[in-house]
Amino acid sequence: MSVKNKTTISIFSFLLLLIPLSGCSNSNDKLDITSSNSEDAGTAVEEGPVGEIGEEPVLLSPADIGEQLGDAVWEVATSACGTESGGSSFAITPNIFITNEHVIGPDMTPTLISRNGDTLEGVVIGKDWGLDVAVVQISEPVDLWLEWADPNELREGEQVVSLGYPAPYYQFSVSSGSIISFLREGSSRIGIVSDEASDYGSSGGPLISETGKVVGVVTQETQEGGAQLLGESFTYSHLGAFIERSIQDGTVIAENCDGFAYGTNIIGDYLWDLCSDKTYWACDSLYYLELYLPVGGEYTNFGATCGDQVEIDVDCVEYFETSFPISYGEDPNLDTLYDECSQGNGDSCDLLYFASWGTEEDNYFQLAATCGNTEEFDTTWCGWYVPELLGL
Repeated sequence: MSVKNKTTISIFSFLLLLIPLSGCSNSNDKLDITSSNSEDAGTAVEEGPVGEIGEEPVLLSPADIGEQLGDAVWEVATSACGTESGGSSFAITPNIFITNEHVIGPDMTPTLISRNGDTLEGVVIGKDWGLDVAVVQISEPVDLWLEWADPNELREGEQVVSLGYPAPYYQFSVSSGSIISFLREGSSRIGIVSDEASDYGSSGGPLISETGKVVGVVTQETQEGGAQLLGESFTYSHLGAFIERSIQDGTVIAENCDGFAYGTNIIGDYLWDLCSDKTYWACDSLYYLELYLPVGGEYTNFGATCGDQVEIDVDCVEYFETSFPISYGEDPNLDTLYDECSQGNGDSCDLLYFASWGTEEDNYFQLAATCGNTEEFDTTWCGWYVPELLGL
């Protein structure tokens, strides 16, 4: 499947295939893409217990980092709106933890679990789907927290360590590697590409420098063809402004199942209904929908099981030996959307965009991506529903 790449939902125009690292009960090995709306911010200001001696920083080994800083890294367990998930998080103050938005999902009261088995109940005071970051506040302070690094002081080739709770055992783990390159937006280093062995469940954990400071929030893996898997972590320059606003505001976010339960998303409902009628390409499109829109839960589970017909985590078109329609006349449902899109119905174009397979040979997708041949390819949304859903 090709990666659909509307300007408003892609992180970078050159973005590789992405695989989220959260450890979800409905997690999978299918490809992921996460969008981003970067905001510049300064470097970290909070001082944690790890600092510098004199003018020369103390360099720590991976084992030292795991031993000395591991108590600041907690597992995240969530359950809400028909979905269960998990991942990693880390403290940046005695009462504030950071993780990924895709780890939290719809659960606004996540449980944090230390490597010693202690538990804390948290509330979400900030979450942003585009930035893929969530801010969790706890009532009981922790004894250890981490300090942000200045990404401008980092160099390619420097050693880094990720701490978290990856698959398959979801136990506290230490994984070392090095900085391969930086992701930039203008002159700002908003992300880090590294080769440490993060995996599902690592999402939301810290990527730490040899000086014991957080260089980024582990978010996803990237892969190009058969190349080596690399990890992407996003820096304080990218996330800091949102994090600081959330802490300052301090408003607890109420649980909302929109996008996670049938009846709460028009595009999800459309694909669900077709999937339930054994239209298997619709099941696969429903499964992939969470890669592009803030949906999940029941929608993802229903698509993953081909409409509750098989075990989770299969490609339905392949499993049932059918095909994905790519030319007008091959599917009456897509033909209807094609006709409506051609006649100027923008929302039908956007629905066709998500329903179609998304390849160069896919006539449905080509029409949808140009709003019925009226816009430049794959650059803008055609109707009102998707921009409203994305808060654009």
